[in-house]
Amino acid sequence: MRGRLWVRAFALALVVHAGFVTRAGAEISMPKAHGAMLDSVARMVAADLLRGAAIPPARAVRIATPFPGDTLGFLAQRVLERLREGGTDVRLVSSRATADLGMALEDPPARGHGDSTDLQLNLQVGSAGVSYVRAIRKFPFGVRAYQRLTSMQVGANLVDLSTREVLWAKSASAQVVDEVRKSDLAYAQTGSGGLNPTLPRAGGGTRLLEPLIVVGVVTGLVVLFYSNRN
Repeated sequence: MRGRLWVRAFALALVVHAGFVTRAGAEISMPKAHGAMLDSVARMVAADLLRGAAIPPARAVRIATPFPGDTLGFLAQRVLERLREGGTDVRLVSSRATADLGMALEDPPARGHGDSTDLQLNLQVGSAGVSYVRAIRKFPFGVRAYQRLTSMQVGANLVDLSTREVLWAKSASAQVVDEVRKSDLAYAQTGSGGLNPTLPRAGGGTRLLEPLIVVGVVTGLVVLFYSNRN
């Protein structure tokens, strides 16, 4: 009788733990691709960077993007959109940064040095990227998902080209943490070009003990409950 009670209690504990795991897995929606995640963070940084930043009226702004690459291309595009939404005339200095991403711009890049009355917005990305920082294990074995970190840290200054005066200098940063299921790794990589973060190690065997301890504790509580009833 007591043996059957232990079997019933252990089975109930497994069902309870499986229910928690199932609900946790259901909360993870289809992930964004790495490029889309970096673009979302670039949008957040652009908004923070230009919040409260005064742009003198009736002056065109040149966005200087001296280094080609995904990160600066995303950021320049989002900054351009924010400035134009505020009614600012924006010109782009010739750069391969957005061309490498296949972005279609409304206006062609500015040629030469532009008008000396222009303002120049210099963007510098201190750090940015997408990385997998932790493996999330599943019960009882293997890896269920990976924790992904997308971050960007940017500095910028606005220069009056007619006087070479720096009108303002600001910095902004943003980061987003989400989960990518192991089965969705290939999907997250889709269309992301050189953004190909490496996977972290799953960790040692001590992580395997954690769900077993949970099951053991729940089993003990269930057995104690039935024992008290008898």
